[in-house]
Amino acid sequence: MSAQLAPLRRPALLLRDFFAARTREELRTAYAALAAHMPDGFPPLGDAEAARLEYAFNRLFVGPDALPAPPYASVYLDADPLHMGPSTLDMRALLHSLGLAAPHDGQPDDFLPYELEAWHALTLLLDNDTAGPAAREALQWLCGEHLGRWLPVFLQRARQAGPPPELLAVLDALDVWRAASLQRSLYENA
Repeated sequence: MSAQLAPLRRPALLLRDFFAARTREELRTAYAALAAHMPDGFPPLGDAEAARLEYAFNRLFVGPDALPAPPYASVYLDADPLHMGPSTLDMRALLHSLGLAAPHDGQPDDFLPYELEAWHALTLLLDNDTAGPAAREALQWLCGEHLGRWLPVFLQRARQAGPPPELLAVLDALDVWRAASLQRSLYENA
């Protein structure tokens, strides 16, 4: 199983770093790493483009105004589209079962970068022959019932908000990663 998922690990971590970025420099660094790993479709990022990317990133995902595409699962999966709903608690339980915890940086456990980190940790567990069926079931839940349900809506909302080409390239990379991880996690044999 993990051999089929291994090529997706690096993009998961690069996407995690991008969506966890807090400053223009962090965005620029994460964007450059993504562009180096997946160069197709990534426009160059000069100073003007970095400023445009930072503005769009904050407008769509950070605030302070209402977010067109909040990067939190609970907004898309729970009956009440609020942060810290049942989906957040499900993710917290998964993180704790992996021996992980969301960093204490004010973000809920269902923040997209934490979910990418959980996916990465689960695929590493599958390298261990003693991980058993629980890790595979957790990965199937994460990809099929969780990420597989909310990421398409998140991506659609982010694209509808009219992001610049640089952010659109990152969203496209996330969508390609999502589709590949879903297919490989759910349908390929262990």
